[in-house]
Amino acid sequence: MKSFQQFVTDTCASINEIDVDTLAQKLQLAHLLIDIREPNEWQPGIIAGAYCCPRGILESKIEMLLDRQKSNAEHPLPVFLYCRSGARSALAAHSLQAMGVTGCFSLRGGFQAWQQAGMSCTAVTPEHVC
Repeated sequence: MKSFQQFVTDTCASINEIDVDTLAQKLQLAHLLIDIREPNEWQPGIIAGAYCCPRGILESKIEMLLDRQKSNAEHPLPVFLYCRSGARSALAAHSLQAMGVTGCFSLRGGFQAWQQAGMSCTAVTPEHVC
């Protein structure tokens, strides 16, 4: 049996990952950013513009989130996912790819990497919670 860490490592090889600096640049363009952490993890803040959709309900809410953004774009928008460390978002990216979501990326190192890079955060607001 594979360990969880080996499973995540194997999954990362089959998805698109993005680093903090590249994500910061991409956020200047049209996108869909989803924080898949649990509500009790939002206390330190979120990346500005993120929708908060816990991992456990992501697949059931992805069509609604994509539709919400679709009206503003001619082409499918890139979907950026992040969690605390990057493991859950990698698994989520794999799941969304299997559902047919194209242009899906997991933030390597997750919110921890974002904070360690000194990037800004914002408080969660009700309109950004699924």
